[in-house]
Amino acid sequence: MDGDRKNIVVIGAGYGGITATLRLSNLFRSMPDFRLVLIDRYPFHTLKTQLHEAAVHKSEVTIDVGRIIRKHNISFQLGVVNALDLVHRSVELDDVHITYEYLVLAIGAQANFFSIPGLEENALPLQSASDAQKIYERISSLCAGAAAESDPSKRKEMLRFVIGGGGLSGIEMAGELVDHVVASAHNYGLDAGVPEVIIVEGSDDILPASDPKLRQSTRRELLSKGVSVMTRMRVVGVSPAEVILSSGERLRSRTLVWTGGIKVSEIARESGFAIGESGRILVNEFLQSVTSPNVYAIGDNALAINPATRKPVPAAAQFALQQGRLVAENLFAVVRGQQQRQYRPKVWGEVISLGRHLAVGWVALPVVKKLKFVGFLASLVKTAIKEKHIILLRKESRNWISY
Repeated sequence: MDGDRKNIVVIGAGYGGITATLRLSNLFRSMPDFRLVLIDRYPFHTLKTQLHEAAVHKSEVTIDVGRIIRKHNISFQLGVVNALDLVHRSVELDDVHITYEYLVLAIGAQANFFSIPGLEENALPLQSASDAQKIYERISSLCAGAAAESDPSKRKEMLRFVIGGGGLSGIEMAGELVDHVVASAHNYGLDAGVPEVIIVEGSDDILPASDPKLRQSTRRELLSKGVSVMTRMRVVGVSPAEVILSSGERLRSRTLVWTGGIKVSEIARESGFAIGESGRILVNEFLQSVTSPNVYAIGDNALAINPATRKPVPAAAQFALQQGRLVAENLFAVVRGQQQRQYRPKVWGEVISLGRHLAVGWVALPVVKKLKFVGFLASLVKTAIKEKHIILLRKESRNWISY
């Protein structure tokens, strides 16, 4: 491709991948010997932290990649990566092979169904824009159909929505959904007490990775909105109209939104990378693969270690964004024969949306360290965090028009 130019290939246009690509483009713009290639199976960047809003309100959560990179010398390749050849340094797609000098893997993750009977066939995961669209259509059709259903038990079944997983995605989905289905019931002249939203979580509490006080605040707000929370409970089976729990209880429901776990694509393992827990690629302190130093891994598919805690960094957008920027700078440093910087994650805060005008959480500030919020003010902070990503995208892409 393009004669003797050396390819820097980024796979994945998620938070980390798109950030790394734009930063690399800016850093290498005066080095014509290098060519930047971005690969993704979709022609858009998805705002994954807003998928719960799209699933309930059909809000727009994608930005065309072409609009983001149009002022950059970036080649975009649409397609699915089938294999990675670490020896010959090539990426194999359906109809093309792309060689690379350096590779950045930001392939994200997919829903993990844990071989639970009927789960993959009957549940609705929440990992992509198309997933959100399917959930939106299911919710809309059931709310409308329930209005014409004369049998109270069937109506209850149609308006009982189960969320499998009490992590961040499940909690935000439940908070958004309960407001919507109660409002829909009112619009269709139904009893507002008929709709149910139930969270099923296998751990001792919701948000198991979060601060205990944040968990307590979140649980309190959810319960006040009418969300039921079932902890120390697992989904062990699913049919089109039933969710079976580890207690033996059977919830009659036609909707299970699954947010109970993720896994990394098997392509990393099959390609020969050293793999850690959950199939994530083992990386060193500079986010280089321990198997191939010319390959960097970021985001959900990387098992990055926090040097302060010696624990894996969680799969979260704020860390993917930080990793994307650092990898671009480290790769540029390697090319120039300079020292790389060690990855030290910064926790900006944690704000959990529980509906249009309600959120709980905290943000890190220089003096008070942790500033906590509950209610409408927290929802404004959440909105500001969303907008920050868009602003940074515009800054990196040198494109200040609205996406």
